[in-house]
Amino acid sequence: MKTHTMQWKKKDLEEIKKLASQYNVIAVASLDNFPAGLAQTIRKKLKGKAVIRVSKTRVLRKALEDTKFKGTELIPLVEKSIAIIFTNLDSFEIYGFLKRNKGSVAAKEGSIAPDDIVVPAGDTGLPPGPALSDLKAAGLNVRVQGSTIAVAQDKIVARKGEAISKAAANVLSKLDIKPIKVGLNVLGCYENGELFRPDVLDIDSEQVYNDIVTAVRNAINLSVETVYPTKETIELILVKAERQAKALEAALPGEAKAGEKPKEGSDEKEQAEAKKEESAKEEKPVESAGEKDGQGKKEPGQEKPAEDKPKEPVESAVEEKKDAAKEKIVPAKKAEKPAKKKGEAKK
Repeated sequence: MKTHTMQWKKKDLEEIKKLASQYNVIAVASLDNFPAGLAQTIRKKLKGKAVIRVSKTRVLRKALEDTKFKGTELIPLVEKSIAIIFTNLDSFEIYGFLKRNKGSVAAKEGSIAPDDIVVPAGDTGLPPGPALSDLKAAGLNVRVQGSTIAVAQDKIVARKGEAISKAAANVLSKLDIKPIKVGLNVLGCYENGELFRPDVLDIDSEQVYNDIVTAVRNAINLSVETVYPTKETIELILVKAERQAKALEAALPGEAKAGEKPKEGSDEKEQAEAKKEESAKEEKPVESAGEKDGQGKKEPGQEKPAEDKPKEPVESAVEEKKDAAKEKIVPAKKAEKPAKKKGEAKK
């Protein structure tokens, strides 16, 4: 081995060991089909947040084995063409960043279509000639329009999950359509003694956010409905209680409102009305049985006052007897003085 090669490897080895001691998270990513131009773009976006190092596989493995990562599940991932990313970002955060920052490359024969690949209708900008035959070979409905070739309608040249044919790849290349998304394919992230695989890291952050919002909303509703007060729900519980109390008060219009004093003089008026009703009942004459049956009913104004009625014969006879008895009574004589005793008379 040449001297300059040995020095380069030793330098790389020391730098990687130093980075491994400075950062808490290490991600291993595959470089297969990864364009060099995209690598520079990602490096710029991650500046100050992460460091990407590419080196010989043996150098990378040797460097990691000389650090705290020796014997971990991360070492077997270091094989073939890879890059190591050193960062203090969360494993899910760095994975999400690399997933969002992917580049587009031209399709090759045999590549798997990530989605349905569509050639849109419109002017292709290609002049008539051999290109016309190539477009027709891919199944496109084309026609010459002026000095260029135009596609009459949209056409799907490859379905999602299917291998791209040679004709389709040739047409896509002529039309400068790059349907293949490429990026750093993360094989695993090692953080706090645990290795996170892509199936764990690949989550939809927007969906997770919506799930959390729904869970919080359901928890608040449960707390309010069961009247379980918490710091977040006590105000809502009190507002609901006040609203229900007002609704109950409105449903009972005859009852006095809570905390409202009765109007002055209302009791006196009620008592006066009660007295009027009682007096009216007392003044109402009691109808006799005959009156109820309609017999002996007199017309108003025909009844004479009680003092004008003639006395009954029995009553007049009794009064005459009383007058005769008074005349026969003789006034009683005055009581005689008691006789004096003999002894008192001699004296």
